[in-house]
Amino acid sequence: MRISDLLVDTATELQTRMSRTVLMIAAVALSTGALIASVGISQNAARQIDTDLAAATVDWVVVGASAGAKAEGKDLVETSGADGSGEERNSVRRVFPTDTVERIDRLETAAVAGMILPVGGDKVKTEVTRAVVGVKQANITVNGITAGYLSAARMMSTGELEWMLDGAHNVAFLGEEAAADLGIPVTGEPEGLSLTINSENYTVAGFLTGEHALSRSIAIPYTNGLHITGDDREAEVLIRTEPGAGSQISKVARHQILPHSPEKLLASQVVSADRARDSVAGQMARQVTWIGAFLIVLTVLLIANSMIVSVTARTTEIGVRRALGSSRGSVAAVFWCEGALTGALGGLAGSSVAAIVMVGVAWLNEWTAHLSPLWIVLGPLLGLAVGLVASAYPAFRASGVHPAIAVRAD
Repeated sequence: MRISDLLVDTATELQTRMSRTVLMIAAVALSTGALIASVGISQNAARQIDTDLAAATVDWVVVGASAGAKAEGKDLVETSGADGSGEERNSVRRVFPTDTVERIDRLETAAVAGMILPVGGDKVKTEVTRAVVGVKQANITVNGITAGYLSAARMMSTGELEWMLDGAHNVAFLGEEAAADLGIPVTGEPEGLSLTINSENYTVAGFLTGEHALSRSIAIPYTNGLHITGDDREAEVLIRTEPGAGSQISKVARHQILPHSPEKLLASQVVSADRARDSVAGQMARQVTWIGAFLIVLTVLLIANSMIVSVTARTTEIGVRRALGSSRGSVAAVFWCEGALTGALGGLAGSSVAAIVMVGVAWLNEWTAHLSPLWIVLGPLLGLAVGLVASAYPAFRASGVHPAIAVRAD
């Protein structure tokens, strides 16, 4: 049988049983489309997760004193001097040099850096005094910070007085929850509000708004916190880097701060998200593969069942073909061709539906849609494979029909 005759016979049969043909094409379209759409959506989701994880893990580095440096204590460098106003302050013991932030700022890929020193707890008593009513609250967490710390941690504050944190002025910035605990209203102009820390009066210069690590804390200038604690062994340097530069900064930060004794410092290694991202992508791919495999198997069974029914209904036709000289292969080829054509058309429709679904899901979730042409081309090929597999048994069964028995069966 010539290929042209085979195609004509197949087209005629499909057109004669249009309802069955449409249902078979729809079944293939559903399975292949669902598989391609699932893979595409999972890839877009994995890519988005990859972007989010990368953004969240590569732009912060924390540098603190090593356990050895904290234990040294007496060997720390002794420093003393004025607080900026000409007054002598108590001597302090330092791990970090006074120009630590400036040294980090010299790194090209360091966006901003700041320091924080825990001061509060049992060491420090705090007292808030207002014009009309006095409120006392013990054991409020106090932290000495530099202005750069707020920027590095992406914290927002009211007013424009953050620069005062880099001096030795007796000013305080309150987290919203700390302010509520102390009975202080969060306002843009905190004039007349003050509190006492270790018998020293501090003026409330602003508030740290939003939810963050300092929500229940009082922030004072880093220099003030340093002189209250007497040493900086618990201090940390927070560095926000340019995107993607966290790993490099974590490797050089210690040497940049203490070039002659970097072992006194520990830099947090930026957690690589590669393994987590690969795990997410792998798990999603496996899930999609199982779902797609189930749909494909179901579609093969549906098409095979439909074609077996077709073989039964066309038994007389098959007998006539065999009686007129058609070989077993020619009869089987008709069913092979029918399954292949149905599968290819269904796969093409499935690719179109999958493309629309993928773009729609990306739009709804505000993702960047990535539509691989390979998967779109794969749709018809996958449908073709499904059609051929599904028609294998029906074709074999049709080729085995005996002419004489087939004619008498009618």
